[in-house]
Amino acid sequence: MAGHSHSANIKYRKGRQDSARGQLFLKLRKKIENIILEKGGVDEKALSIARENKFPKEKVYQIWEKIRAGREANSSFQKVLYKAPFGIWIYLENGNATSEMVKQLKLKKIPSTSLLSYFQPVYSLKLQEKNGLEEYLLAVLPPEIWEKINYNGEKHELFSSDKEAMNIAKTIVKKNEKIVVIEEKNFWQTLVPCQLINKEEIDYYQELKKQLSGSNFYTNVEKQ
Repeated sequence: MAGHSHSANIKYRKGRQDSARGQLFLKLRKKIENIILEKGGVDEKALSIARENKFPKEKVYQIWEKIRAGREANSSFQKVLYKAPFGIWIYLENGNATSEMVKQLKLKKIPSTSLLSYFQPVYSLKLQEKNGLEEYLLAVLPPEIWEKINYNGEKHELFSSDKEAMNIAKTIVKKNEKIVVIEEKNFWQTLVPCQLINKEEIDYYQELKKQLSGSNFYTNVEKQ
């Protein structure tokens, strides 16, 4: 009976310890999730907390991927392409212009199949600044990937319109403990730049931005 009681006590204590560790893990995961939600992505703060608590780096990114996938799945916003006066093209990624706005701004809705003729998706990873970062990236990323991606040394950013190449680069970078990803983002880049010159064009564009301020939109207008 004594042996049985001793074994049962060990099993009981282990169960309590495992439960306590599980609760701490869940609290830590929730804390990291809240930071990611607040920052809109994985940043150094989330990664630092993970390292301090021996929380796997890959699980931090899994949390972010799950959040992002949930947002995309629950999104009811439309993706719409419009042609505006003065050679301006507008892509609304999470909204739609009202009929009154369309009439006021003289917008013409274009089939979404034409989108890639005017804008291209760009995928980017902003990395933490460190000495010799570019040389280190050259060493860890395969030459065939470098042929398809770009690196901005001033912004410490990897970017490309080639999604497959960027996914491979992202996988390699995120597995590397010596490289810290500060921000991961996707955006649309114009293929048909438009430059506004006279006051009428500029005034129209200012009104356009004002009307669309509540939406995530892209235009082909070059910065003035």
